[in-house]
Amino acid sequence: MKHRFLPALLLPLFWLGLAMRAPATGPQESLFPKSQLRPGMRGLTYTVLQGNKIEPLQTEILGIAKDFVGPGLDLIIAKLVDSKTATTGAVHGMSGSPLYIDGKLVGALSRRIASFEKDGHCGFTPIEDMLRVEQEPAPEPVRPLPTPLHDAWHWAGPLPLRGLALRADYLGIPLSVGGLNPKVVSRFLEAIGLRGTPVLAVPGGGTTTVAGGGSALEPGAPLAAVMMTGDINISGTGTLTWRNGNRVLAFGHPMFGFGKSDLPMAAAEVVTTVPSYETPYKLTNVGRVVGTILEDRLSAIGGEVGQMPRLASYRIERLHRGRPLPVLRGEFVSHPLLTPLLVNLAMGQIFSATDSFGRSFTLSVDGLVHFRNLPALHLRGIYSGEDGDLATAILEMVQPLQLLFQQPWVEPVVESLELKTASTEEEANWGIERASVDNPRSPSGGTIWVNVVLQERHGRRLTRRVPLRLPEGLHDQPVAIRIASGHALDMRALLRKVPSAESAEELIALLNDQHPNDTLYVQAITESSGLVSEASDLPALPPTVRATLSPSTSSKQADPWNELVWSEQSLSVPGVVNGEQLVRIDVR
Repeated sequence: MKHRFLPALLLPLFWLGLAMRAPATGPQESLFPKSQLRPGMRGLTYTVLQGNKIEPLQTEILGIAKDFVGPGLDLIIAKLVDSKTATTGAVHGMSGSPLYIDGKLVGALSRRIASFEKDGHCGFTPIEDMLRVEQEPAPEPVRPLPTPLHDAWHWAGPLPLRGLALRADYLGIPLSVGGLNPKVVSRFLEAIGLRGTPVLAVPGGGTTTVAGGGSALEPGAPLAAVMMTGDINISGTGTLTWRNGNRVLAFGHPMFGFGKSDLPMAAAEVVTTVPSYETPYKLTNVGRVVGTILEDRLSAIGGEVGQMPRLASYRIERLHRGRPLPVLRGEFVSHPLLTPLLVNLAMGQIFSATDSFGRSFTLSVDGLVHFRNLPALHLRGIYSGEDGDLATAILEMVQPLQLLFQQPWVEPVVESLELKTASTEEEANWGIERASVDNPRSPSGGTIWVNVVLQERHGRRLTRRVPLRLPEGLHDQPVAIRIASGHALDMRALLRKVPSAESAEELIALLNDQHPNDTLYVQAITESSGLVSEASDLPALPPTVRATLSPSTSSKQADPWNELVWSEQSLSVPGVVNGEQLVRIDVR
């Protein structure tokens, strides 16, 4: 008799068990159409707040905002009424958390209604719109319109990419770079033109082992878009919404808005959910790559578990105060918009996320970017100063790579990155204090001595005498001795030559010909009538030849140039040198 009440007691526990796990999705009949939604309906939104446990959050439907996203694209307005989210509401990292009513999938959590929203109001992308990403054939990828090379080279900072301004009300995808300050990450994102995307720079963890791997990816579980793996981990984490076999949909909004995509996909674990009123977010660790994100669309990202992307490799050797540090190895995404960002972030982590660096230091980089379809690009540079200027220095070092990805001729496909870095904890910045010659009246064909005094930022002076031969034929014309840093020469030469490049190979050759900025150059120069044509200097041309090579002919980007370098000597400097001076001489 006493046992007749046992089923009644177990029944609530049975339904509670069902609520703790999101229903399996895939068949069309398991979907809840938005047309059947009514204010006051209750459902469950599934997400992970800590670890790997998928938890249900009580959710109330408030209504539908018609055409909120675009023509015919509505947004479901709801409210999280669960005690677990009473403090935070919807948090960044919940993007894609599936909402179910009566066990049927309604859509994906995708928006906070306001930045400081405190009552749980949020927006859901209808599952009907998300499924279009899965069902419709993907168009051919379209590259962003190239920026004219005349406008693309700015040594003061990289050119922001255009056309990526997305809605600001999306829930953010927490982008974590272990050991790198989120403010530095944000600066790199803005500089590379990704400010308008839902990606949000936050403190984050690294790699971990997620139990189940690809099988752990189920509705409500964390899903990571991985951009760099190995010793340096860069990834953005949201939530998986729908799975049918190996096909998945997530986020309920774009990540970058790239359209056709090829990003690695991984499971993840949530360390904790940070309850900030301003920017609540999930702090996550990311597991190994288990698939590929193939689509990055307005209503969702979509991909396939088991299909593995092809990645480029990196190897970074490090030396600090003459002592080798562990070599960093791993893989990263080759993408025209992401690759420069990833190299910036990786270098930022190398140079700031360690106890080996203090407030002031000197850093140097030397290495090659190898491509499958182009010659290798040489990346090099030296920076000396305080850590507040580190982001600017790194952006400048990586700028040739960004410029190469913005050229209009061919899309580079990265094969590998090989870098060597060296650092000290001393600042070494030098400027040209004064320059002179022993004899301002010198014979043509003779040698003059150039005296240079360099001033270090903190007081030291360095005096050098440099011999410079004056070739025959320099008499009867104005002659100047130019003392300039490699950086000053590159500003002059690249601004003149880059616009005249007519292929990616020509552009790489120009970028590889940069001067090191720890070297001082002494040159004898004169004025001359010349052109830059097809990225080559053509100095001292007769008027008839200049007319033949005018911009109206096939060399449409030929530019006027009135300088000829007759001789040059270089001088190594123990640090970064800046500046330029001219000394006029009279050649007899």
